[in-house]
Parts: sequence; structure tokens; C-alpha cells
Amino acid sequence: MSESSPPKKELVVVSGASTGIGAATARALASTGHHVLAGVRTDAEADAIRAAGVEPVVLDITVPRHIDALAERIADDPERRALRALINNAGIEVNAPVEVLPLAKWREQFEVNLFGHIAVIQKLLPFLRRSRGRIVNISSVGGVAALPIFGAYAGTKFALEAASDALRREVRDQGVQVVVVQPGGVRTDMAAHSGDVSLRLADGMSPEHQRLYGGLVRSTVASNTAFLKRALPAAKAGARIADVVTTPRPRTRYTLGRDAALTVPLARLLPDRLMDRLLAASHRSRRPARTP
Repeated sequence: MSESSPPKKELVVVSGASTGIGAATARALASTGHHVLAGVRTDAEADAIRAAGVEPVVLDITVPRHIDALAERIADDPERRALRALINNAGIEVNAPVEVLPLAKWREQFEVNLFGHIAVIQKLLPFLRRSRGRIVNISSVGGVAALPIFGAYAGTKFALEAASDALRREVRDQGVQVVVVQPGGVRTDMAAHSGDVSLRLADGMSPEHQRLYGGLVRSTVASNTAFLKRALPAAKAGARIADVVTTPRPRTRYTLGRDAALTVPLARLLPDRLMDRLLAASHRSRRPARTP
């Protein structure tokens, strides 16, 4: 009696795998035997992420031809592997007060953080229906609690949460599961870079806006920079997301990090004014101590 052949590695798409959470998730899933189609945007990013079980694919989720090419890659897979999961994590973050952030920056974030994910879902959902797979949408603690200067980014995540709820209820009888992951602070290049962008935007504000918001922007950036030094490492976040992909009966939502585990339920339960005060107090406690 011949030995049975090992099971085929199933496919998983990670839409943004260049760095940070996405790269960590791709590596974690590859280590569990999946074949990861890892979205990147440049040759250098492809070289950095390429490894056993990790196949870089050029993917800007705002470019339809990239999404079409991804679907063709899955359909024409030489080993005829099923698509087990789609992880929608690609994103950008540009933070400034609502009154100050240019509308072009609002639209840019919605194009990537919401509409791009919807476009990928629409294209790949037939594959997931056939495999009875799952969609994992990476939201944020900002999807339930919008901090000052994070209005645009949080708005995209609030919208992604709503779209995920609607989609989950639409496909519940089709064998496809939809899961939302809500990270809190995670040590990533994007998180660190967003503070620099906010400071540059603040430097370009009008004198009146400087008077109204300059201190708020700078103190918020300083607070978040200090917090990120002790935030969840990207590798741990990626390992947790990999668990969400592989667990047989996933919950509809998961938080990542202690701050998210605390903030998400409080945001849903507490009155707005009380939540405002708690977030303000948390912001003050995160500020780096002044040197004498």
C-alpha cells in the first residue's frame, strides 16, 4: 500500500505584505504550510519578502489591472490549489485635524483603505465561495474610537467595519466567513512614518490653524511616538492574524494588543462624553516626561 501524498498547500492572499503586519503575517502563514501570494509594489519589496511559501505579486489595490492579474494567477494556479483566505491589510495613514487635512488626502485614504479592499473582495469572492474560505479585514481600534487628528484614517476603518458586517451577513449562507481584526498600537514603519507626515502638515498650517491645532498635533504625535516604543511587535500581530486564518471556527472580531482589548469594549459601552474624557486622559498619560 503506497503512502498518501501530502496535502496541497492552499493559497492565501495578503494584500499588503511589503513590511510590518503584512510581511509578518505572510511569513507566519508560510511557516504553517500555506502558499502566500504577497502583495508588493516594487521589485525591491518583492526581493525582501520572497521566501519559501511566499510568492510576491505586484498589487496596488487601487489599480484594476493588478487585481485582474491576481485573479488570473489564482485561477491558473499550476497546482490547482484553492484560495483559503484573503487578508485585506494594505493601507495608508495621513493624520491631521479634520479642518486642516486636504480633501485629496481624505479621498486617497478612502481609495486605499476602503474602496481598494472592496475591489479585491468583489474579484476574489467567487474563489472563496468555491473553497468555503474566509475574508480577514484588518481594521483598527480607530474603527470604533476616533482619536483627535485621526479622523480620516478612523473614518476609513469605521467604514470597513460596516462593510464587513454587511458582507458577513450577505455571505453567511454561502460558506464564506468574514472576520474583522482590530489592532491597537503596533510597531510598524507606517505607524512611525505617520507621525513625521503629521508634523510636516502641521508645519504648513496657516497661522490661525497653528494657533488652534499646532499644540494638539505635536502633543498627539509625541504621545503616540512614546507609546509605540512599547506597543505590540509586528511579528506577534502577524502570528495572531495567521491564527485567525487557520482556526476552524473564528469569531467575527478579534482585537490585537492590550490597548485595543481595553478600548474597543469601552467605546461600545460608554457614553460619548465619558469616552472623550478617558481618551483625553490616556493621551496625557502617554506624553513623554519633560526633562528638567
